[in-house]
Amino acid sequence: AVAVMVARRIDSLRVMHERCEQSLREQEINKLATESQLRALRAQVNPHFLFNALTTIGYLVQTAPDRALETLLKLTSLLRGVLRTDEEFVSLEQELQLIASYLDIERARFEERLRVVIDVPKELLPVRIPSLLVQPLVENAIKHGITPSRFGGEVRIQARLERPPEDADHDLDVLDITVSDSGIGASEIELARGRRGGLGLNNIEERLRCYGGQTASLRIDSVLGEGTVVALRLPLSNGIPERPQAL
Repeated sequence: AVAVMVARRIDSLRVMHERCEQSLREQEINKLATESQLRALRAQVNPHFLFNALTTIGYLVQTAPDRALETLLKLTSLLRGVLRTDEEFVSLEQELQLIASYLDIERARFEERLRVVIDVPKELLPVRIPSLLVQPLVENAIKHGITPSRFGGEVRIQARLERPPEDADHDLDVLDITVSDSGIGASEIELARGRRGGLGLNNIEERLRCYGGQTASLRIDSVLGEGTVVALRLPLSNGIPERPQAL
C-alpha cells in the first residue's frame, strides 16, 4: 500500500512537472511569435510612403528649404520609432506621437487636402498598448481612403475606455480605439481581399487575439463614397493588456 501511494505521488509530481514545462514552452513560443510579428510589422515601412516622403522633401528643398529640413527631421523621428526593437509595449501617448510624425509628413504632401482630428482623453494617454497597433491603421486610411480621393478628406482617431457591465463575465476595462476616414470607401469584396492580403491587418488581428483573447477584436466597416471605420477593442488590466495567451 505504501509503495502504491508513493508511486501515485511520484506520478502526480511527474504530471505536474510536465505541465509546468509545457506551460513554459507555450510562453516561450508565444513570446517568439509576438517578436516575429513585431519584426514583420516594423519591416513593413511602406516603400511607396518612403518614396512619396522623399519626393516631397526633394520638392521642398527647392521651394521651402526650412520646411524640407523640418519634414526630414520628422521622417527621421518616424523611422526611429518604427524600427526600435526593444519595446513590446508603449503608452498610447507614444503611439500617438509616432502617428503625429507620420501625419506631419503626409500633410507636407497633401497640404489642405488632408485634415486630421485626434480625440483622445488625457487620462488615457498613459495606458500601455502593444506597439505599432494603431499607426498601420492610420497609414491604411490615408493610402486607401484619402490618397485616391480627388478632394482628399479627414482622418479621425478616437479612444474611449469602456467599463464592464454588471452582468459581464469579466471585470476588465476595454480600450476602444477608432480610426475613421472620409475617403472613397470600399466594397465588401475589396475589404475581404484587403484583409486576406494585408500583412498589417493580419498582424494586428493576431496580436489582438494573442493579448486579449476573445474579448479583443478588429472590426472594419466601409461604405463606397463615404469612407471607412476601423474599430479596435483591447481588454486592459490596470492599464496594461493581459499577459499573452498561448497561440
